[in-house]
Amino acid sequence: PIDSTNEYIGGREDVAPVDGIAPAGLCSALVLIGAYDRRTGCPVLGVINEPFFRRDPLTHRWQGRYHWGVAYGETRLSSLSP
Repeated sequence: PIDSTNEYIGGREDVAPVDGIAPAGLCSALVLIGAYDRRTGCPVLGVINEPFFRRDPLTHRWQGRYHWGVAYGETRLSSLSP
């Protein structure tokens, strides 16, 4: 499924990244949230959560990360640098 449920259920940790992108496995499971202006149809908010970004070598627990962006009116903010 497009929501990465299959990747989560499979739980594969042995998939090597290709050009820095995980093509399958737990590291490719994402949570995507978006909001748009109903009047114009333009996106105004987006969040991407990577709950299985990497495994801590000491604790063996998964570490996650997230990215977000807002574009509403003249406001343009993002967790990523240009």
